Amino acid sequence: MTTFDMKEALKLAIHSEIEASEFYRSWAANTDKPHLAEELNKIADWETCHRDSLTNYYTELYGEKFERDPNLVVDPALRVQADEFKNSYSLLRIASAVFISEMRAAELYGKMAEQTEGSARKMFLELKEMEEGHMGTARKNYEEMREHIQGFHAF
Repeated sequence: MTTFDMKEALKLAIHSEIEASEFYRSWAANTDKPHLAEELNKIADWETCHRDSLTNYYTELYGEKFERDPNLVVDPALRVQADEFKNSYSLLRIASAVFISEMRAAELYGKMAEQTEGSARKMFLELKEMEEGHMGTARKNYEEMREHIQGFHAF
């Protein structure tokens, strides 16, 4: 059994939030659907708030400023090129990757909540709940894209 390393978990979580925010902003900038762009920018803003909460907690806990590791990629599936947002099948793949990414984030915050108490536990549980909400949004987007490609509502 491996021991839980809160410092490394926080670093991973902060990097994950940074990647997610950048990804959602990129997608929003490359969609021709204003309602989707608005939704994606809202999620990006939430991810930025998550990053800020985690960064503040990291500084409070360890007495040092968080430094982004430019070589760390938490979720390679969220590393996409702008032209991928133009292809329906690539978008479908991206949407499914987003769902999995949000699920992993929710799982990580659940584990972090188990390792803490008080206000830290509350923060991680709130982050977990928000990521679960993002999962719902990702699933809805995936289903809408799939329906558009198929031309009908399958089930």
